Amino acid sequence: MPLTTTHGNPQIHPLRGSSCDYNSKRTFVVAIPTRRRQSCLADLLADLQSMMIDFDAATWIYKGIIVIDNDAIPSAEETVLSHTGGPTPIRYLHEPEPGLAAVRNRALDEAGADVLVFIDDDERPGPGWPGGLLTTMAATGAALVGGPVRTAFTHRPPAWVTTGRFFDRPEPPDRTPQTWLRTGNLAVDVGQIRTRGLRFDPGFSFTGGEDTAFTLAAARAGLELQWSASAAVTELVGPERTTLRWLARRERRSTASWVRIELGRHPGPGRRILVAARAGVRLAEGGLLTAGGLLLGRRVTVARGCLRAARGTGAVLGLAGRTGGPAYGPGARQARPAVRCNLPPHTPPVEERPS
Repeated sequence: MPLTTTHGNPQIHPLRGSSCDYNSKRTFVVAIPTRRRQSCLADLLADLQSMMIDFDAATWIYKGIIVIDNDAIPSAEETVLSHTGGPTPIRYLHEPEPGLAAVRNRALDEAGADVLVFIDDDERPGPGWPGGLLTTMAATGAALVGGPVRTAFTHRPPAWVTTGRFFDRPEPPDRTPQTWLRTGNLAVDVGQIRTRGLRFDPGFSFTGGEDTAFTLAAARAGLELQWSASAAVTELVGPERTTLRWLARRERRSTASWVRIELGRHPGPGRRILVAARAGVRLAEGGLLTAGGLLLGRRVTVARGCLRAARGTGAVLGLAGRTGGPAYGPGARQARPAVRCNLPPHTPPVEERPS
């Protein structure tokens, strides 16, 4: 299939009439935001070109893949070009404006389909993906449908990481309404989103939390958010993330972003007092847990204490209008690490949840 490339200003692709008309086939595309992860991107594109992705062909038409490159230069274009010989068409978009909001908004602008399915460049699709997301959307009329993001380590992580299950994410029951969702595994009804005028907030471009703010705004606008338990993807986690320092930074940033969102929704002094009280409790609990873990020589307890204290610190930063430090883009504290995307032989593509 030929490669379509677009640089600079977006070209809006019109959608057909009503996005809620389920009497005829609807179209979907897979969107992959990427930045300086050519190895991960190459593996994901190879998977998507070689696998029979799951969806109901009687209801849906698969229009291919969009790769949105958020580097200052089109560094991923050659990688994308090398994967255009397969059965699935690929569009390459270069979005030079840095930030998570810019790259996700560009995907919304240029979807060219009824539904946009986000997957991150360091993730791998499972056997029920994205069919579970699409089936739930068709059955419920939801504007946003999220699915599980599970973890596969590309190395043997420290024992305290696996024992503490610090990379586990909650998994609600299938087809349960949600108040917010992550974008690492998310189907978006583009028509419903455009009707409400929703966009990803640039205020969270470099810290994360843009997905939380976006999906909360969708819920407040009266749109339905749903969950599909059968459409899992795997996030590949390398050794650069399985350190207490990395986890603590993640907790500070995510809590600061959450507090900023909460204060934007509830700007009164009462909410600020409540957030401050909770921050104090987390700091105190974190200190006690850390001290107890050190006294007893329990690394997992020390880690839990440090991370709880990090959440308290993040809440204080959010109260002060600070971000907890950039995690993405040119302002990040250090260059984005090269993620090792190859799984060890013993690791399944999508890990089953422990019973």
